[in-house]
Amino acid sequence: MMKKLPKKCFLLALMCLYSTENASGQSATQGCNATFCVLSTQNADDRDDIISTYFKNFEILSTSEQWGEIIAQGSAALEVAKQSNRPSDEAKICAQLTSTAFYMGNYHQALVYATRCHELAETFDDPALFIRALYLESAIYRAFAGKEEQEAAQQASFVRAIEICEEAAHLYCKMEVENINLKGKIYFNLGAAHADNPKGDLAKAENCYAIAVECFKHVNASDDLIRTTIRLGKVYLLRNDYEHCQQMVNEVRPLISTERLSMHADYLEAQLKFALHDYKEAKKIVLAGLEKAKALGAKEDELRLSLLLQKIENALDL
Repeated sequence: MMKKLPKKCFLLALMCLYSTENASGQSATQGCNATFCVLSTQNADDRDDIISTYFKNFEILSTSEQWGEIIAQGSAALEVAKQSNRPSDEAKICAQLTSTAFYMGNYHQALVYATRCHELAETFDDPALFIRALYLESAIYRAFAGKEEQEAAQQASFVRAIEICEEAAHLYCKMEVENINLKGKIYFNLGAAHADNPKGDLAKAENCYAIAVECFKHVNASDDLIRTTIRLGKVYLLRNDYEHCQQMVNEVRPLISTERLSMHADYLEAQLKFALHDYKEAKKIVLAGLEKAKALGAKEDELRLSLLLQKIENALDL
């Protein structure tokens, strides 16, 4: 019979099994059977400890933007929740891992988590987590659209993103949910689905962002408000309204407290400087953003910034 592991050792064992790849090349998926064997030796208290430790650590790791560590610890806690038949915890962990994988640019893995959250939360009495799963799915389809090379496939993904987010907005009203922050997240993502589409409706995007801004102001969600303001700045940039775009950048710069938001502001301002033909300043800003993207492990943001840097350097060479 396998000897029962102490709690701390058990948690460390799960972290190792769920790292992206261990020293022997074993992937997280390959470690599932081994994880189940470890789980079978633990009692309910041990499992409670692992899940509660993850939730406690998530807040700390999220604040410090340690996305890879969230994936490692969350994957372990997710397996515990599955094996313990705790659908509420499993759905909540899936929602958190969806956002984290999305930040890291792992969109396919994010969709796996979001789909599982959707499946679980659809049966819950409280619709909030189900609605969250919907707007997360919308964000992923929006990201997929940006990767499509064929226009028809791209537009199909944008349409899907809008439809899912509109469903979330409809359910929010129908179910009479009273969660202003959740409403803001819905309209932020609906606005982004319109704004990111090269053939999108910028007026609809602006209206959605305006609703989101009011929601986030109401609940004092400062980071979400900053993120939405940056997004609104991009709408102004697309309209060639450079004055208001710069105003949005200037408004958020003193308020930013995270590297991720700073990186997003860098990307917007570098695009603005490029549009104004201030190529030297654009290069300076984009290099700062690129450094942040690499440090955060945000591979899609790194790609976007690298492509912008290439455009700027090409313009400088002319």
